[in-house]
Amino acid sequence: MPPYRIWLGEVADPQFPRYFDSERPQLLLGSAREDPLERMEKLTNGSLGTSEFAQTHGIKPRMDLLESAPREIGALGSYRKKDDASEVRAKVRDHLLALGYVLDPAGGNEVYTIYIINLVDDPGTGLGPRKWVYVGETSKTAEERFAEHKAGVKNNSAARDYGRDLNYGLMSDIPKVRFKQDSLWLEAHTGEVLRESGYEVEGAH
Repeated sequence: MPPYRIWLGEVADPQFPRYFDSERPQLLLGSAREDPLERMEKLTNGSLGTSEFAQTHGIKPRMDLLESAPREIGALGSYRKKDDASEVRAKVRDHLLALGYVLDPAGGNEVYTIYIINLVDDPGTGLGPRKWVYVGETSKTAEERFAEHKAGVKNNSAARDYGRDLNYGLMSDIPKVRFKQDSLWLEAHTGEVLRESGYEVEGAH
């Protein structure tokens, strides 16, 4: 069996939206038992059938960034064991993130959603209606994440105790994104916009 090697490319589509940093390329990182350039070509032309994202937006090779990585990371090495390649891939990811690059180790196949939960005071407080919401981001559906909040999973006390339902009206114009950094940026930005509109906002840090 051929060894595993690390591949690195960027989203080729010049129209693909960039939120976290409009000046930085959005990088896709992976490993496979074949030449890195051949792997990226197969992902893009659909012959592997494993990445709708790559087929839609294309991958431009960025092996130059692996060549410039510190030698001790081993970014250009060959690895017999998948676990060894995964360890090196994690080091490459951390190195590039530390340099400020936007990177997705899932090949663009993860979808992130910004969700907004309506929060309602306990009627016993005597307070009137409030424009009060919780803003978060997730790789699950908004409905799944809301159910987790209510069940106390990855707990936020406001969402758990006062969450009533999802505010689909406020969520409707927020795009879904493929990069975690873009999702975190949109989460914070959504919180800022809502605060400026008179909402009390939990979350959205």
